[in-house]
Amino acid sequence: MKKGSIYRFIAFALMFTLCFSQLGLLKTQAAGNPPANEKTLSIGKAAKGTFTEPEQTHWYKINPSKQEVAKFSHYRVKLQSDDEVNITVYSSLENAKNNVAFDRYMGYSYKDEPAQLDFPIAWTGPYYVKVEYYGSEDDMIEEDAEDGSTSPEPQPEEKTEVPYTISYEGASLPPSQMEAEECPAELSTSQKENGKGILRDLRTIRDAVLSKTASGKDLSSLYYKAAPFISSKMIIDKSMREQVYKDLVQLKGLFTDVAKNGASSTYMITSADQKAINDLYSIAYKSVPAALKKDLEKVAAQTKLKDVTDLNVSSVLVRAKLVSANSVSTKAETRYIVKLKDGANAKSFKIKAQSKSASIESINPLKQSAASFDNMFVIQLDDSNGKSFSTSSAQGKMTAKQIQALPETEFIEPVQEYHALSMDSQYPYQWSLNNTGKNDGTQHADIQYESLEKLLNGQKLKDTVIAVADTGVDSSLADLKGVVDTKTGYNYVDRSSNATDDNGHGTHVAGIIAASANNNYSMAGINSHAKILPVKILDASGSGDTEQIAYGIKYAVDHGAKVINLSLGGSYSRVLEYSLKYAYDHNVTVVAASGNDGMEELSYPASSAYAISVGASNRLDIVSDYSNYGKGLDITAPGSDIPSLVPDGNVTYLSGTSMATPHVAAVAGLLLSQNPGLKPKDVEKRLTDTAKDIKFDEKDAPVYDDEESPAEPPAPGYDYVSGWGRLNAYSAVSAQQLQAQVNTFVSTQKVVTGKAQSGSTVKVMNGSKTLGTAKADAKNTFSVNIPAQKADTVLQVVVTNGKASTSIRAVVQKAPAKPAVKAATNKDEYVTGTSKANFTVNVKNSAKKVIASGKADAKGAFKVKIPKQKENTVLYITATNSQKQESEEVKVTVRDVIAPNAPKVNPVSDADTAIKGTAEANASVVAKVNNKEIGKAKANAKGQYSITIKKQKAGTAISVTAADAANNTSKATTVKVSDKTPPAAPSVNAVTTKSTAVTGKAEANATVTVTVNKKSIGSAAANSKGQYSVKIKKQKEKTVLSVTAKDKANNTSKATTKTVTK
Repeated sequence: MKKGSIYRFIAFALMFTLCFSQLGLLKTQAAGNPPANEKTLSIGKAAKGTFTEPEQTHWYKINPSKQEVAKFSHYRVKLQSDDEVNITVYSSLENAKNNVAFDRYMGYSYKDEPAQLDFPIAWTGPYYVKVEYYGSEDDMIEEDAEDGSTSPEPQPEEKTEVPYTISYEGASLPPSQMEAEECPAELSTSQKENGKGILRDLRTIRDAVLSKTASGKDLSSLYYKAAPFISSKMIIDKSMREQVYKDLVQLKGLFTDVAKNGASSTYMITSADQKAINDLYSIAYKSVPAALKKDLEKVAAQTKLKDVTDLNVSSVLVRAKLVSANSVSTKAETRYIVKLKDGANAKSFKIKAQSKSASIESINPLKQSAASFDNMFVIQLDDSNGKSFSTSSAQGKMTAKQIQALPETEFIEPVQEYHALSMDSQYPYQWSLNNTGKNDGTQHADIQYESLEKLLNGQKLKDTVIAVADTGVDSSLADLKGVVDTKTGYNYVDRSSNATDDNGHGTHVAGIIAASANNNYSMAGINSHAKILPVKILDASGSGDTEQIAYGIKYAVDHGAKVINLSLGGSYSRVLEYSLKYAYDHNVTVVAASGNDGMEELSYPASSAYAISVGASNRLDIVSDYSNYGKGLDITAPGSDIPSLVPDGNVTYLSGTSMATPHVAAVAGLLLSQNPGLKPKDVEKRLTDTAKDIKFDEKDAPVYDDEESPAEPPAPGYDYVSGWGRLNAYSAVSAQQLQAQVNTFVSTQKVVTGKAQSGSTVKVMNGSKTLGTAKADAKNTFSVNIPAQKADTVLQVVVTNGKASTSIRAVVQKAPAKPAVKAATNKDEYVTGTSKANFTVNVKNSAKKVIASGKADAKGAFKVKIPKQKENTVLYITATNSQKQESEEVKVTVRDVIAPNAPKVNPVSDADTAIKGTAEANASVVAKVNNKEIGKAKANAKGQYSITIKKQKAGTAISVTAADAANNTSKATTVKVSDKTPPAAPSVNAVTTKSTAVTGKAEANATVTVTVNKKSIGSAAANSKGQYSVKIKKQKEKTVLSVTAKDKANNTSKATTKTVTK
């Protein structure tokens, strides 16, 4: 991280760095008394020792046995003495020689207050214990020098024996959030308004600044020696506590700036700050014995403690050798990153850029160690001479605008900071691996680790490199030995190959992923086939900038990582997006934390399309309140109260999406161990398809007026809060082992198909209901018959074989669009219409058997040849895509467009009152005269009809048509009304024996015939007036003549008889 303060440090670091003992590793210079003549302690047995003079050191050793490692989590080391005696426990001989110890394993005892240290059995041992005596308050002279000059030598005293007792016993402690031990700063600020912030800044300063140099380590070490004496004074002296608090408040601005900006702090020390520093130094000086006064005097002289007014913090830090000169780095807010267009001339760009703005100090390639980015450059703004140019200043923004306008520039963006995404909390053990339901949890709300372990037991999988791009990783812990690739790791904060963790976050993440299981140490990681590549991109405060993270991602890709864990977040960056795409294009899976703001917006890089975004769930299987959510969230994983390793050897509970992310990264690594050829999209799909649905519908949640509804409803099976569900490691790895794959299926299908290991049982479920079951065949395929399901229904396909069992989410897709079909008639020989381009079109009969098929062209038009169909025949037409997914059916009823035959009409006479005949069965038959309907009737099933009419005149033309049910009308049949009415009997004039003609009247134009005894004797036609004259031979008297008239229709009238007279 950035900066640290100095002098105040000397004054207050002596008193306060101890306060922040939770995670920090303080590396002090090798003590003057390295391990020698150490005595071996035995569990449960006390050992006694005696100091005969100040500045003596005694050494002890603890050899952990296999039985103790298996039985206990900690050794509880106790030191009892009536005098102030210091104790330190070291994890190894090397650390003891170099005086490298965690502050929580440093303590002191005094009368009635024994020191008790719970030391985790987290290293292979042996452990070394140092007991030191520096003298007592009685060793101090009455008048102490306070001005930083050398004080008079302490008065010689008689040697006094200082006895003590040391012992240790085994303890089994649950993971916990360790309490920081009481220290002078806390004693003076415990109830003060500003105390909490001051202590937080002091911890950052200690971890980020003092631990970086030999002088800084010496200073921290000195504090631990002085702490017992300062504490004992402050406990009984209220005025001293008040004075310390007052001085710390005065220095609050200095603390805040140094905590934020580290060794690069430009804070100017004021005269008031100088006075507070002097006061704190005086208090510390008066509190310690003579042996430690010399050390304080040395520090004061080295830092020129009395003369720091109006000096810049970073310059004082360098002068005091509390930081190295090259650690005074440039601030993120004074740098831009520029990406040039492909083919742009870098030299030309630099010349133009520097000529455009006087605020540019330098332009250098974005390159560090083994990581570099083509066509990217870092622009450093001039921050000298008090100009304070920054990317947020008006001059800085103007510079960016000028650079963006250059023709060579693709984009420019300010360097940004990103932060680790975790929060502290405290609950019982590794519930994320095996949730028994205790402690208010939900049983089985875990990643199914125990089933996973049984599944993988005995399998020989390839190791997969998982990069933990974080605060570093401590590889000295027994659970991480042999797991962390320290030789390949890199530190982009200090620009070194030492990627050791100085915060704890990265070690916690690495422990979740790959801590060795079943070795009796500490905890179990998820992936025993992972190699951790530590890439330190975050500093001791958990912060890192765009450059460091971009370098780290590319370095991980280029050095064999197949998975990158990014438990960090911040704002969008095109530079980081470029590096994420680089990883994606090289088939490296990136897993990123969604953020801890509880907001409906994903942190970056989780929001990137090139990363798997991970939210956090809790032991109730509900998404944690702090977990960021929204569109783009891929998956959730256990993230609340997750126990894992920290550098001091303890297993500590942390919460956050930072803790959820390594769960997913670990399982991604296992999938790649099973199949190294998987691409990032394959890994993501396997993880999300097998995730457990944990969405929670809040029925009674309050709704606020300013809340906006989502722009679009989530996809079936997806939830904006929990993504595709909570990680199920066992299901994901089982799916990969069984090579289980479910083919996409649609609402029209009644079969679910896919692939699975031969012999696997495949069951399709809708909730708790089983829809169908089948076995995978010898070709590793399966086909399960199920009832058709509605589109968007979420099903589970459960595949089981031996120890492996997976449940794969399968959403019923909407069927392909129905084809648009033109009407079909009983005349047609083709079914025509449109569908999606190149779809296969099937025509089915009423039994839904395919009777014809064809293919749509590139524009979607189709024309399928069919046999002619009878009217009212029902056809079903569907369209099928290349995946053989069929659309819903389009029902087509064949239209009748063929007119009936002209009806047959029986003869109609002028005497008839009905028209009869035959037509198409059930046809409607109509009779018309001069287009005027005179009658109609319906033919029966045999086609017979009878139309009632009025009598028509002979010769009238009657038109008769038949119309079927489709209103198709036949051609007309025309009949003329025939004449069937005989003429009236003709009138006959008198006929005598002299007459040679018979005359009279008859129907006009009728043929009049005269017969005698049925023998015709003559005939003639009547004229138009009906007059006729029939020539005959003279007839005898009394001859009877029979006269008839016949019309043109051959109707013959009744006969008129006439007797011949004289």
